[in-house]
Amino acid sequence: MVNTVNIQTVKKVNPRAEAMKKAWYKFSRNPLSVLGLVVVVGVIFVAVFATVLAPHPEDAGLSIHMTETFQAPGLAHLAGTDEYGRDVFSRILIGLRYSLAIGLLVLAISVPFGVLMGLLAGYYKGRLIEAIIMRFTELFMSIPPLILAMVICTMFSSKYIFAAIGIAVAWWPWYTRITYNLVTSLSNELYIVYTQLSGVKMMKIIIQEMLPNIMSPILTKMSLDMGSIIITASSMSFVGLGVQPPTPSLGEMISSGIKYLPNIWWLTIMPALMVVLVVLGFNLLGDGLSDVLSVEEK
Repeated sequence: MVNTVNIQTVKKVNPRAEAMKKAWYKFSRNPLSVLGLVVVVGVIFVAVFATVLAPHPEDAGLSIHMTETFQAPGLAHLAGTDEYGRDVFSRILIGLRYSLAIGLLVLAISVPFGVLMGLLAGYYKGRLIEAIIMRFTELFMSIPPLILAMVICTMFSSKYIFAAIGIAVAWWPWYTRITYNLVTSLSNELYIVYTQLSGVKMMKIIIQEMLPNIMSPILTKMSLDMGSIIITASSMSFVGLGVQPPTPSLGEMISSGIKYLPNIWWLTIMPALMVVLVVLGFNLLGDGLSDVLSVEEK
């Protein structure tokens, strides 16, 4: 008689992969979060390939078509034409690229700097460096971001690069504050206290233990801030700061079209709708990430 032994293959479970699956499952169950993701991905795709997707990319410059001025939205021009006969839809797509570029540049500057300042303030809690960092943080937070960004942009240059730098200077304190609060809160957790008592240096604890745990709220805030940054950049373009004509920007297009309201409504309404769509997409995505990541932390 032959004994048979059943050998079952045990699959190794990757905790990170399982956590990602659970997070995606919860995220996908919220239709508004999925809508936000679709909008954001679509907006990024359109911005990257704006010159390819735009039916009249040449209208992003000084093109003049006097026989096609002020045409209402239709098949030939989906969003109508402006006072120079330029295709508004093409200018919106290309203007969207600059809006997203400014948003990404602002986050690329403000997030690393703000998080670093928050970590340093948390690391040197109770010392002079903490007081200095947090007093400067509170000072910058007391100034409206739009006003501070406009002042900096006016002092140096009205180009969109300096507009992004100006907004970033106004934005970093919020990341410093949230990072400092998170580090201070985590410092009281038992596993952090035990790690400190075991002789591990505080800086190593911050990098290895605290930093991974604070990334979830930071990522959520980044998504929510993207919409606010685009609104701020559009507001600056509205008053002539940032992207300069004839290069299109959503804020400048809204501003230049106001004088033609209400008859030539599409010059203002069409770019304004794009701003609303982008902000709504990032806000919905940020809310979805907040719900998922808050559950994961629990």
